[in-house]
Amino acid sequence: MTNNFFHQHCPVCGRSLRIEIKLADTDVVCQHCGGDFLAIDQKCQHRSDTILPGSRQVKIESLLIQGSRVIHSQRACRC
Repeated sequence: MTNNFFHQHCPVCGRSLRIEIKLADTDVVCQHCGGDFLAIDQKCQHRSDTILPGSRQVKIESLLIQGSRVIHSQRACRC
């Protein structure tokens, strides 16, 4: 039996999620906190050219995307 899932921590809430392999390299949503991020199967990734560790870079990108969405949806307080 082949393993059709990989595990990745949500960069927003930190929970470990089980993600289908077919969703690798796509945007997914955490079922616990609603945070969205890029699903990356660490076993298939062989990049050493990133400036930040993968998990930190994904978390930063996720937070920037969420902030941009809040601003564009006008849910942000304009004080």
